[in-house]
This record gives sequence, C-alpha cells and structure tokens, in this order.
Amino acid sequence: MDTQARAKLRAWLKRPRGSFGWIAAIATLVLAASVYQALSPVWRLPMRTPAVLLALFALSAAVGWAVQRSVKRMVGNTIFTGGAIGWQARLKRIRAVARESNILLAMLALMAGFGAGTLWLAGRTVENIVNACEANFQAQAAVPQNAPIVAQVAKPVCQCLAQTFLDRNGVIRLALFNTPLLDASTLKGVTAIDERRCLEQLDLLL
Repeated sequence: MDTQARAKLRAWLKRPRGSFGWIAAIATLVLAASVYQALSPVWRLPMRTPAVLLALFALSAAVGWAVQRSVKRMVGNTIFTGGAIGWQARLKRIRAVARESNILLAMLALMAGFGAGTLWLAGRTVENIVNACEANFQAQAAVPQNAPIVAQVAKPVCQCLAQTFLDRNGVIRLALFNTPLLDASTLKGVTAIDERRCLEQLDLLL
C-alpha cells in the first residue's frame, strides 16, 4: 500500500461523523408537525390519532437516515474517486461543515430541552388550575342530589377556562406561575364573560 492509499484510508477512518442526519430529521419533524397542525388541531395529534405521531417520527427517521447515507457516500467519493485532485481540501471543507452541524445540533437539543421543560411546567400549572377550579365549582354547587351532575359538568367548564387563561397569558408565563420570577398580579385572569362563553360552548347555559 503506497503513501497516498494509506493517507486515503486514514482519512476514511477519521471521516466526519457529523449530525447531518439528526438535523435533517429534526427539521423534517418540525415541518411535518407544522403542516399537520395547519390541517388539524394540534391537540388531536397525541390524544386522538397517535398513529400520526408515529408516522411523523418514522418519516423524520427515514429522512435523517437518507441524508446521513448521502453524506457518507459523498465523503467516500471525495476520498476514493480515481484521479481525484484536491480531495484533501474538499474533505477539510466537509469536516468544517460537520463541526458546524454538531454545534447546531447542540443548540437544537438545548432549545428542545428548554421547550419541553417549559411545556411541562405550563401543563402542570394548567392541571393545578383545573383541579382548583373543579373543587371550587363543586363547593359552590354542593347539593348532595346533584353531586354526580356537578362532577361531570365541572371538568369541561374548568378545562375551557384554563385554556382561556393559557391563551391570554402564554405558555412561558404559565410555566413561571408561582415562582419568584413572575409576579402573579401581572397575569390576566378570566372574567364572567369567559365563564359565560365556556358555558355556551358546552351548551350548559340555561
């Protein structure tokens, strides 16, 4: 094996194993989820049609695998194509792009972790609001013979009010609810008009 062949073999063994596929998969997942959200309410995705969520993951994984395979093929052609001139310079550019893609992937992972944590905290706040609303609703209508009916009515009404509260204040503000970072007095509460609208939506207004 001559010096040139050994150099190419070393370059292949040290070929960039970047995050191109992961970035393509994440981009595909975000794009596909955005399209699905535009066509259907987003809450149906995990709750009513979990097969769609699995299909989005499968599509993203397929795209990521295809991109990674194409990058690997491109590196191989760059190194081993017969008579190639300047393959070391091209490989250097590919490695530079691979390093940048790894930085981008780290940033995406950080943003995804921050977003997931924010959504979890906001969801916990909404759940606490719904539970407190249900308890208050049932306490105000504490009639023994009507208890089963009140229990059935309270949850959808409180969920509607919690959704209104979320839309009015935003996910981030709800995630910071009951923390030193946010003054609770700055939150916009629900009104009697909102309560009436929720009752009308659920055909519960007499």
